[in-house]
This record gives sequence, structure tokens and C-alpha cells, in this order.
Amino acid sequence: MESLAGVTAPSTSNSRAKLLDEMSHEAETNALRIIQAKLEKPEGLERLDQLRTAASQRKYALDEQLRTAVQSQLEDINTGITQLQNSLRNMRIIEHKMYETDEILQKIISLQSKLDDLCHEAHTYQQLALAQVNLDHIIKTPENVNKAADLLAHEKLLQAHQLVIEIENTRNYLLFELHQTQDGDSHADNIQLVTNYFADHQRLVGQLEQLISSQISRWYHCAISAPEQLVTALRLIEREEQIDRFWAEKKNLTGFSPPDRPRQWRMLCFDLLRKSVKHRIEGIQLETKEEEQCWLEQHFKRYRRMFLQDFRIITKTCSRCFPKQYDIVNRFLGYYHNCLKEHITEICNLKQRNEGETLTIADVFALVTFVRDYQDVECLRSPELRLDTSHLSPLLEKDMLVAITDVFINEMKQKVPEWMSNTISRETKDWYALKEVDLTPDHYYYTSMPRTLNNLIIQTLDMAKKMSDEICQIVLEMILEKLNEFHISYMNEIDLYTKKYFADRQSFRDCFTKQMVANANDCESMSTVIDILRKYDHNDLDDLSSSSQQQLNRYENIAKVFKQTAKSCCDIILQEIEIDTSNSLRGLFTRDWFSATAKSHCGTIIETTRDYWSSELTHLKKALLTYLFYTWHKRILAHYLRNVLSQSITIKFERSDERRQCATQLRSEASLLEKEFKSWIETSSEGAIEYHFHILSNIADILEQTDLDSIVLELATLAKKYPSLTKEQVIQLLRLRGDFTKQEARDKADAALAKMPRVNQGILSELSEIINQMK
Repeated sequence: MESLAGVTAPSTSNSRAKLLDEMSHEAETNALRIIQAKLEKPEGLERLDQLRTAASQRKYALDEQLRTAVQSQLEDINTGITQLQNSLRNMRIIEHKMYETDEILQKIISLQSKLDDLCHEAHTYQQLALAQVNLDHIIKTPENVNKAADLLAHEKLLQAHQLVIEIENTRNYLLFELHQTQDGDSHADNIQLVTNYFADHQRLVGQLEQLISSQISRWYHCAISAPEQLVTALRLIEREEQIDRFWAEKKNLTGFSPPDRPRQWRMLCFDLLRKSVKHRIEGIQLETKEEEQCWLEQHFKRYRRMFLQDFRIITKTCSRCFPKQYDIVNRFLGYYHNCLKEHITEICNLKQRNEGETLTIADVFALVTFVRDYQDVECLRSPELRLDTSHLSPLLEKDMLVAITDVFINEMKQKVPEWMSNTISRETKDWYALKEVDLTPDHYYYTSMPRTLNNLIIQTLDMAKKMSDEICQIVLEMILEKLNEFHISYMNEIDLYTKKYFADRQSFRDCFTKQMVANANDCESMSTVIDILRKYDHNDLDDLSSSSQQQLNRYENIAKVFKQTAKSCCDIILQEIEIDTSNSLRGLFTRDWFSATAKSHCGTIIETTRDYWSSELTHLKKALLTYLFYTWHKRILAHYLRNVLSQSITIKFERSDERRQCATQLRSEASLLEKEFKSWIETSSEGAIEYHFHILSNIADILEQTDLDSIVLELATLAKKYPSLTKEQVIQLLRLRGDFTKQEARDKADAALAKMPRVNQGILSELSEIINQMK
């Protein structure tokens, strides 16, 4: 081939020959290993022809592939050599053309000097042509000023702006030409001359800016009633922005810029929008703190309404009026959010407040709840608006939020005790004013204290709950603490009221008992208040942890102290009944009581108790009435036993008929008392109260016993019923019979109580404690 002429074949080195020998040897070795593997077994010889055929076919296929590959490589090489030859030929042609072009350029260099004068004349002609074109505008400038002023007076902004731009272009052309010439001392005078001639242009621009600013500031009303005016103002702003960009580029190229550029009306537009939003937020504050206690809450309600109304207009109308690049919805959202944040920060800034202008509880509540609800569907997350709030910062910074919540908690620490103290004051004022107590639908006496306290606690905790669970828990802990103090103060007032009553009962007429019944019912109702408190506790009280159990015990202890106060009120009522029946109680189981002509002391006690029950005690809650009568029956028994078991015996029976008569009277009075007491308390068989008047019947059995040998058995039976019966009490009971000496009574007591341990418990033990308190 001619293309290969002169190409030297590469020489084969010894190393390459050695490599080929190694490859040939390796191939033979591999071939022998493969043949050995295939002919290892006898049956492999039977397949020898098949193996030869397969090997021949593979060899033929490989040869074909190799031949095709070599042929393809040779063709590619031939194509490459052809392209190289063409490139060399083209390069020689280009080199020849470049030599020719250089020779031609050498001939025309001398023409440059001849054409300089022509270029200067052409430039001068161009300037004169432009001056001739602008001459009409210069002459027409006063006329255009008047036309523009008239158009601005009729608020035809687009036409007026077009004339203003024509005037400005004429002025800028003249100033640019002066900038290019800058011919010595006259340059400044020329610029001043042009500036004075176009002085009205600045006035027109100012009027135009004022009208556009007015439209932008009234964007809300324009968007509703005249959106075309808003669109016109925005179109002019965008035109001015384009002109600003043009002169900015011009200044980079030539160093010249008109004296009133850039105007940056877009930035002015944004600033006006922000100020209008700020004024709208400040403008909805119609009341002051002095005029309205809940002024801040009303202020935020109006803001929510305004926000939703404004953004309905912004999303539906303004988004079509403003250019897309303004991203006007998000821009307005940022303005509203930031202006509101500044407004709230100013309200919350405690350091800038004067003395006496601190935030109230209502203010803090309104602030915190608004900040929480602001992020909810009531405002930012309204499904109707679909606003993107991801770029907004927190409305109230964390340190500021902590500061105002501390104000709320500190105010609550002062107000809650004050409210509770006022509740007690109003309550005690009604006591001493002899005010009639109220009746519930169930005919129970009550006062307004539990309801007032309940409403106070619910309102306080509801307020704290709406702010946050953490604040609610803090306030709850504080209320629990103050409830203990309230109970102490309330109990002290009851004690004082009781002392004044018993010092002068006539001054209180019939109101004391009714009031004490109402107080008892009120304290019983406090369990409802405690249950309400538990509902506000966000801790898991069903948890078995020690902290949960401590909190549960805390609630239970508060409920217990109020229940105990209710029982104390019942004890005071019993104290009054006991005073009214004191003569009859002291006369029980005395000679006067046993005398045939004596007045029935038991009957007096029953009648007096019935009188209290029919007039006041029927209005006592059932659980307290049960406690009162059960306690009263123990005190009556205590008065009986005080004389029966007294070491200074007031009555002694000498004859058996007297003992029998006394036993009969004891049984009769025990039966009568049992009957009367059960009639006053209506209970089912399951909830029936066990009264212990049978003690009198048991004593009657001992007094009536005529067989002195069997009396030890009677005493043993009595001691078994009442484990706290002491040896001294048995001796006193036997001496009461009058037929035993002191030693005989002691022997009988020893025999009856032998091998029978005494335990200080049971009804007799309780009666003994009451008797000891009477001494």
C-alpha cells in the first residue's frame, strides 16, 4: 500500500520472544490438563470424536472472530491515515490564504490616517442630528410640564408618567453631553443652567411619587374598591425600577448618572406596605387599660378578625395585582408577623413600663393564649388561607415568655390567698349579720362558700390550663398549699364564732345552729372541689410510683381535713344540745333520776333532741347527721356510765325491789332511746347504724341478778362483750347493788375477769375516753 510506504516495521525484541514462548508453553500445559480431565475415565474415549468435533468448531469460531477483528482494525487505521492526509492538505491551504491576507492588510494601513477626519465628521453629524431631534423636546418642555401637571391633577398617572419620562430623557441627554465635553470653567455653569431649566421636572416627580405612595399606602381599600389604581401604581414603580437599572449599567460604562437616580421606588413601596400594616395593627387598639380591664383580650380578638379579613383580600386580590416577583403573600405575612411581634414585645417589655403599669393576670392570660392560638387554625393555619409559616420566627421569644408567665404565677400567688381571704370575710360577715342560710333542692342548708371557692379554683385553673400544662401544674400546687391555709383560717373563724355564741347566745337568736349546719354541709361539699383539682393534675395519678402516691395522699389529706371540720361543726351543734340538756344529763342515774316523783330526764333529752332534729338537723346531710346522732348517743351513754361507774356513788340500792325497779327503768330508757334514734335516721337494713344503748340493758341485768353465785357468770359475759371493761369498773358496778362489801366486790371481779385479757378498744373504751374528758 502506498499509504504505508516509508513506514518502518517494529523490531521484535528478545524479551517479547521470550514472553511469547512462555505463553505458548502455558497454553500447551492448560490444553494437556483439560484433555487429561476429559479422558480420565474410560467412557471419555468413546466421546473422543465428539470432543474433536467440538474443539474444531470452537477453533474455527475463534479464527473467524480474530480475522474479523484484524480486518476492522486495518480499516480503522486506513481511515485515520486518510483523515490525517486531508488535514495536512487543508493546513497548507490556510497557511497560503493567511499570507495573502497579510499582504492585502499591509496595503490598506495607509488609509487609516485619511479616514480619521471622516470619522470625526460622522460623529459630529450624529451629535447634531440628536440635538436636532431633542430640540423639539427642549422647546416643548414647558408645555409638557403643564400637560403632566394637569394629568396628575386628574390622577391619570400613566400618561403623566410618560410625559415626565420624556422631559427627563431630554434633560439626561443634555447632562450626558455636558459630562462628555467637560470644557473647563463653563462646565459647572452649563450643568446649573440645564438643572434650572428642568427644575419643574423635580416637582412633577415629587407629585407623582406622592400619588403613587398614597395608592400603595391605601392598598387594602384599593384592592377592594379600585384594584386598577393599585395596578397602575405598581406598573409605574416597575418602570422606574427598569430605568434605575438602565442608568446603573450606564454609570458602570460611562461614569454618568442623572442627579435623581436611582429612585428605588420599589423599596419605597415595601416600606409603605410595612408601615401601613403597622398602622393597621396599632389602629385596632380601641380601648386602654384604664377604660377596659380586658382591653388586651379585645385587642387580640380584633387582630384575629382583621388578620383573616386582610389575608382573604391579599390571597385573592393582591396576589393578582402585585408582580409575581414580589411574592406578595409571603411578604405581607412577614410584615404582619414582624409588626405584631414588635407590638407584643412592646406590650411585654416590663423594663419600659412605669410604676403602676405592670401587666395584670388578664393581660398575661390574653398574651399567652393569643401566642398559642396564633399558630393554630384560628389564625396562621387557617385552612382557607393556606399560608406558608415555615419562615416565621417565634412570635414571643422564650425569655420574654418566661418573664410574663412568671408575672402570672407571682400575681396568682398574691391573688389566690386574697380571694380565699375575701371568701372567708364575706362568709363570716353573713354569720354575724344573722343572715338566713339557703336551701338546696334536696333541702340541705348551705352557703355560697363552696360554690365561690369552686368557681374561683375552676376559673384560675382553666386560665392556667389554656396557657400551658406546666403553668397549670404550678398553679395547682399553689392552690393545694393555699387550701390548707384556707382551712386553718376557716376553722379559726368557726372557733371564734362559737366562742362568741356561747358567750351570749341571745344575740344570735336561732341563726347559730342553722349556720353551723350549713357550715358542716359546706365542708362536706369540699370533697367535690378536691375531685375537680385532681382532674387538672396532668401527672399520672394511677401510676404506682412514690411521687404519684404522695400526690394522691395530698389530695386525700385535704379532703380529710375538711371532712373533719364538718364533723367539728357537728360537735359544736352537739355541744349546744348538751348545754340545753345539761341538767337532765347530769341527773341521769342519780337519786333524782330514780325517784318516782322526779321528772323524766331521758324524756327531756329525747324531746330536746327531737326539737333540734325537726327544726335544723333535718337539713344536715345524711352522712353528717349519722355521725352527729352516733356521737350524741355515745355522749348520752357516757353521762349514764359516768354516774354508774363513778367512785363517788350517788345512788345505792339497799333492797332488791329497788334494784329491780332501776333495771326496769334502764331497760325502758335504753329501748326508748334506741327507738327514737333509729327513727331520726332513715337507713336501709344494709346501712343500719348500730347504737349501743344495750349497754344499759346489760348493766340492768347485773343490777337485777338475785343469785349472787351466778353473778360471776353474768360479769364474765359482760366482760366478754366489752373487752375494755376494767376491774375497777366491775367493782363499782357491784358496789352499786348495795349488797356487796368492797372486798366481796373485788373477789367477784377477780373471779369474773380471771384469764380474760383486757384490751383497750371497743365502745366501752370510747365511752371511757368521753367520761375522762368530762372530768
